[in-house]
Amino acid sequence: MSIHVNERMAASSVETAPVLPVAPLAPGTADSCLNSRTKRFIDIVGSASGLVLLSPIFALLMGLIFLQDRGPVFFRQKRTGLDGKVFHIWKLRSMSVTPKPTPFRQTRGPHDPRITPLGRWLRATSLDELPQLMNVLAGEMSLVGPRPHPVELDASYKPRFESYMQRYSVRPGLTGNAQVSGARGPINSREDMRNRLQHDLDYIRDWSVWLDVRLIFRTVLFPSKGH
Repeated sequence: MSIHVNERMAASSVETAPVLPVAPLAPGTADSCLNSRTKRFIDIVGSASGLVLLSPIFALLMGLIFLQDRGPVFFRQKRTGLDGKVFHIWKLRSMSVTPKPTPFRQTRGPHDPRITPLGRWLRATSLDELPQLMNVLAGEMSLVGPRPHPVELDASYKPRFESYMQRYSVRPGLTGNAQVSGARGPINSREDMRNRLQHDLDYIRDWSVWLDVRLIFRTVLFPSKGH
């Protein structure tokens, strides 16, 4: 469920890439997903239940993270949410602690030297994403939806894809259609980027409660798909 982007591609190919055609959503397409009381009910019950039932696992992982280097347990980052509004996403920390704040630098995949040994396992199992259940409970995210990107990446993507910000016409998700379809991991080409956006817009276009249920089950059964 984490997002990794090849830095060299973000700095070169993305900056010079022409806008690739991605079928935009018709006006009002996102309304059924965004306004569904059933979806929000599932989000509340699912996130609250998850936080309670997984609390022993949370406690264990938090202890292991602290013991490895005595650093902070959580990682917080600005992400783009519903209607382009910025919120802070929560994760279990998977990278080494830096002595001072550093400029944004996106992860370079599982072999990024900044990732700790424990962090590599947390990312491979997607357990580092579990604190986002708090974001879901707060209404900033949904259990299922397009994954929220760091605001710095959206600043690069938005001008190059006419329909890019339509992925934020619904709440971003803990998991999504793109993730279970394999459109996750490092972005190594313009087509990778287009493919992810297409999956996100297809999800909004085809949304139903049963689609969410299927995507949740696929995420639970295949948590490492796409790594």
